[in-house]
Amino acid sequence: MNRITRTLTGLAVLLLAVTSGRTQDIFEPEKGLYSTEALTLTAPVDRQTRLVIKSAGSLTGRISVTVADQNEVSLTYYKQSRASSRSRAIDYIDLLAAGLKALPDNIRLELRAPNPAPWESKVEAGMIDVELVVPLGFVIEMEATYYDLTARGPLKGVEVSSSLGRFDISDVDGVLKVATKNRRIQLDNIKGTITVSTTNSTLTAANIESNDDAALFRNEGGDIQIDGFRGRINVKNSYGRTVIREFAPRGNGNFIRGVSGPISLKLSEMPEGQLVVKNRYEDIELTVPDTLSADFSLSVDDEGEIEAVGFPFASDLVERNRLSLTSGDGAVEIVCSISGKGNVYVRGVKGE
Repeated sequence: MNRITRTLTGLAVLLLAVTSGRTQDIFEPEKGLYSTEALTLTAPVDRQTRLVIKSAGSLTGRISVTVADQNEVSLTYYKQSRASSRSRAIDYIDLLAAGLKALPDNIRLELRAPNPAPWESKVEAGMIDVELVVPLGFVIEMEATYYDLTARGPLKGVEVSSSLGRFDISDVDGVLKVATKNRRIQLDNIKGTITVSTTNSTLTAANIESNDDAALFRNEGGDIQIDGFRGRINVKNSYGRTVIREFAPRGNGNFIRGVSGPISLKLSEMPEGQLVVKNRYEDIELTVPDTLSADFSLSVDDEGEIEAVGFPFASDLVERNRLSLTSGDGAVEIVCSISGKGNVYVRGVKGE
């Protein structure tokens, strides 16, 4: 190799080293966590109205979705890893990738990692944190088991069939179908077809309105709290409190069921329909406007008590563990029943 060739080769190696250093600009935001700087991708939107997110099963992280008046999906992401040394972290980060592309019927985001993962899952991790901006009226579909999702609409839908991540979702008008386990769900300003479930954590919601289909809420081992609900509802909870305030059920087939957790409902209005509340081994507390027109059927087991106060009513049936009441013209039907130890309390408050 002559001197000129050696010089050119040396320059090429130096240039490659500089370029590589720029693409792998890694910093340590906290001890043991290593991250790239922000990386960006975009995909143009034509007629697509759905973003599909798919993640490798070995990845964890956070996904944030916001909305803007634009004709593209824009992605900002950070490749990260937890490792015992910087060199190991860089090796892991080099194996991570994100791809964003426009397909005929959707925009697809893929978060990729090796399978099986090279990191030790108990003490190490590979992560890609994601920030997405989508056009107005998009539907988000996610298959990313270990990801937390924060979504701020207006969106036409959010669908997550199975997850182990947290959800914080607001401003959806269309379809909301989300399911997780052992993680918190927080919802605000949701309308349409609604199906929500978690376990061993809290499910909180506010400003919820269902369509003709009953909104489904499920929890086991955690509380359900809803502040402001209008429409048809179907709730099932075990070993946690169920609290619904500013509750305006509509139509028939409204069911609230609990096991070993108290149920507290505060009706704001109920001009028509049926509400059935069943509980086992805990109390039912129902607060109604004193102007409500309803037929009440209330029952408990032998050790339970029934109390109805604060509104005008006529009693049709009075027994040790059963009470039938009518307020007003009896326009709606309300059934409250307890199996096992527990009491039923119906209390009237000033209504319009």
